[in-house]
Amino acid sequence: FLSLLTLDKCDGISSSISPFINYKYSTVLQDNVADLWWTVDDAEREITFELHVKTMGWISLGISPAGGMKGADIGVGWVDSNGNVHFQDRYASDFAKPVIDNTTTDWYAIRGREQNGWTAIQFKRLLDTCDSMDYPIKV
Repeated sequence: FLSLLTLDKCDGISSSISPFINYKYSTVLQDNVADLWWTVDDAEREITFELHVKTMGWISLGISPAGGMKGADIGVGWVDSNGNVHFQDRYASDFAKPVIDNTTTDWYAIRGREQNGWTAIQFKRLLDTCDSMDYPIKV
């Protein structure tokens, strides 16, 4: 479970590629494997994330009430061989493959790239989408 209130700027980022923009917050999710940046836009009531994962494939970020998969609101993305970014809004009702959110699409890719063995995707979502398959982000 990621509490966005308790994390501050982190200097130990392990990704070998720079984020697309400057963010207010960052954290190492797993040393030399996954890093996360984010900024909240209070006026728009949305949050912009950038996730870097040491893989050449799909990556995901989940937000859930108890920190596990059950009830998780998940954004899943990848960069194809032509450099196009794909992103899906998914939901996990249990510890199983998350289904595509069939209510509304609330996770939006902004841009992404694969470089030096890392996949980096910038995406955004409203803090509270009022969607039953989404979990509100409290900041």
